[in-house]
Amino acid sequence: MPKWIVALDLQPSSHGAVRFASWMAGAGSAPHDLELVGIHVIEREQLAPIFRLQSPDEVGRRAQQALERELDEAAMHEFFAAQRVALGARAHEVLEHEAAREHADAIVVGRQMASDSIARIRLGTNARRLLRALPVTVIVVPPDYAKLPFGAGPILVATDLGDDAIAACRFAREVGTRMGRAVIAVHVIPAIDPILRAYLAEGPWFELGEQEHARGLSQLHAWLHQHDLGGLEQRVVQGSTIEEIGKLAVELRAPLVVAGARRLPTVLRTFVGSTAASLAAELPVPVAVVPPT
Repeated sequence: MPKWIVALDLQPSSHGAVRFASWMAGAGSAPHDLELVGIHVIEREQLAPIFRLQSPDEVGRRAQQALERELDEAAMHEFFAAQRVALGARAHEVLEHEAAREHADAIVVGRQMASDSIARIRLGTNARRLLRALPVTVIVVPPDYAKLPFGAGPILVATDLGDDAIAACRFAREVGTRMGRAVIAVHVIPAIDPILRAYLAEGPWFELGEQEHARGLSQLHAWLHQHDLGGLEQRVVQGSTIEEIGKLAVELRAPLVVAGARRLPTVLRTFVGSTAASLAAELPVPVAVVPPT
């Protein structure tokens, strides 16, 4: 049975993550075939002033009560096989440790800012650090997702036809099978340079676009069959990856977008942007970032 770690921070930013994970655990073709373990991390530095007034045992007891109250109020307690409080130096390191200890398949974490917020940083420290390390699949959920109806459409998986996308497509297929949802592999190809429009009549211009689309679709079809993923539906769009995937997710009412990511050294991840991380930061739906096999 798959197992997911769900980060619970007792703040509104985690409400979307809790609701999404609970829905995934309870709405599949075989309800409760996904095990959820809720982890609330208390960072030691936060507690330094408190320990002068209250014992660590009492702090832990109160935190556990708050955690259970949070799940009860959200009517999500029944979906969690376990929930506990963990103490550590850094929250993302504790979540990584718990995922390894539980042999979990994914970590679900809330995003700091809503999709319509005007903010330069939306992911939050722990989500960014988890995406850099990518110990297992990391699913980032917008906080306002708790207020929205879950998409009734297909699961989308982005692929650039590279090896990094193979595991992402397989993860999307597994989730789609469990949820009884179609899975669409989306390949975004660059838009034709608009400067060429000046050199072509209207007919050849549109024909060029159709040729590029057909070539992209042929490449996607061949890539999927090469990796035994031929059962996925296929879609090719032209433009910016973030923008086009986002538009499709809203248009098709996708409950989840999946993307692959390369395993890079942590230092390099700090300076190199990631399409998967950008999707997780921008999209109004949960985004699962899957490490390569």
